[in-house]
Amino acid sequence: MKLPSTSTDRLAERSLSAAASLFGLAAVALVCSSTTVAAQTGGPEPTDTVPELPWFVEGITAGVMTLVIGGLLIMIAESTTRRVTDRALDEPGIAFLYGVGSLIAVIGSAFLLAITGIGIVIAVPLLLGYAIVALITLEFGYLATGRLVDDDWPVALAVAVVVSAVSGAVPVLGGIVAFVIGSIGIGAAIRQFLS
Repeated sequence: MKLPSTSTDRLAERSLSAAASLFGLAAVALVCSSTTVAAQTGGPEPTDTVPELPWFVEGITAGVMTLVIGGLLIMIAESTTRRVTDRALDEPGIAFLYGVGSLIAVIGSAFLLAITGIGIVIAVPLLLGYAIVALITLEFGYLATGRLVDDDWPVALAVAVVVSAVSGAVPVLGGIVAFVIGSIGIGAAIRQFLS
């Protein structure tokens, strides 16, 4: 025996039917467009749209940023810089995990906020704020690397600039080294802030 349907049931049925039809139409359009693209052959080779900078420009840029930001950290907050770099030298593994964990947490939070649509208003400033803070705090890692050579700040800053410039100039391995050193600096700053 069939129960009498209400207007709400009919509306739900029609909505479900319309959604299924739209999904099917979108799937057919996707298949047709990919088949057309796959059938096209020949033509000019694709070109890179992003111009590449010479290797030395990236190295110089990284070195100058370390010189400016690291020098300002030493001049403005010498005692804090010494404490953070001490922490980076004492616990590099834990600092690295904190740095990578903060990166994953911020990107994950921004992604979850952006999915909601309205949360993108919060996600974009969150990512920009993290990028600015990371740009400053990653220099603690380079300064800690410089302090491995000498505890004197001018020598430590000079070594940090050289390490930063070399890691910026070397294509793949330099990026990995820069990521590790920067993550240690960010993590050491987070650990210092939390203590």
